[in-house]
Amino acid sequence: MSHNEHIEAARFYLEEAYKLLERGDPYDAAEKAWAAVKHATTALTTAFLKEAAPPRGVPWRMFVKNALVKAGLNEDEASSWASYYIDVRDRLHGGCFYGLTYEDTEHRPLIEKAKDYIDLIEKLLKQRQGE
Repeated sequence: MSHNEHIEAARFYLEEAYKLLERGDPYDAAEKAWAAVKHATTALTTAFLKEAAPPRGVPWRMFVKNALVKAGLNEDEASSWASYYIDVRDRLHGGCFYGLTYEDTEHRPLIEKAKDYIDLIEKLLKQRQGE
């Protein structure tokens, strides 16, 4: 998939997540939000690091942070967004979808913030194309 196709997929999955959340299915909504974040992250890392997954021995948090720094974010912003990626992976994908634990005050903000994450990555990709 191209970077743009990953962003399109991310937006599709996020829209599905919002629909599922409104229908009262937070578990599948959490999984769709994870899919959205995962697609956006793949677009980011393949664009800036030429890899979809970290090399052996490199933690995901560091891998995502490095891609965000290379894309132009400062260390603090990159760390914050890398932490968001880990939260979505562990809390939405793991705890909510697989663990069947949903708490609206804990999980809904993570789902809603996915739009900001995708928007940011799309902006970084567009800046890269404009270079």
